[in-house]
Amino acid sequence: MSSEGLFIVLEGVDGSGKTTLARGLAERLASEGADVRLTAEPTDGRIGTLLREGITDDPRAEALLFAADRACHTAEIGRLLEEGVTVICDRYYASTLAYQAAAGATDIGWLRAVNSGVIRRPDATLLLDADPDACSGRIDSRGERSRFESTEYQKRVRENYLRIAAEDGFSIIDAGRSPEEVLDDAWHIINGLRDRNASVRGDIL
Repeated sequence: MSSEGLFIVLEGVDGSGKTTLARGLAERLASEGADVRLTAEPTDGRIGTLLREGITDDPRAEALLFAADRACHTAEIGRLLEEGVTVICDRYYASTLAYQAAAGATDIGWLRAVNSGVIRRPDATLLLDADPDACSGRIDSRGERSRFESTEYQKRVRENYLRIAAEDGFSIIDAGRSPEEVLDDAWHIINGLRDRNASVRGDIL
């Protein structure tokens, strides 16, 4: 009996360490023989590229473009999962909810409705919770800040993330510690998920 790969999503404010964690998880999973694909939103596709280029300043138009990019992305994720590939995604629908609601021009309810028909429920969403003040150094090291990266804005994003995590059952990881400690916590969560899935497959067999 074939089994799907895991769909793991990493969320968090800018500079919280998502990219570092994604690579660490991919290396550990690959070392155990898993086929792993790293991906991110917005994507490198045509719609995602437009978003990265800042094609519009209208928040609702931008939200709809994010949803369109996500619809294409979700279809590709589904194909990979069916092939047994484990997908680790840096940002997914919760980023749209947290960031665009923080801008104040759209509400989370409307954003949820826009995304409801295009998303796939991840097997696990890990929220890397970090103080935006502590993340500012990592952001500055990248060069010029984007319009989403002011510390005050990121604080509103963090508040939204914590509320969404409580509503949607995300696993929250303290990202204020060393990358190794964060990776160990995430690995414990992923291993528990793999064990449960293996148990379910055994019951079916």
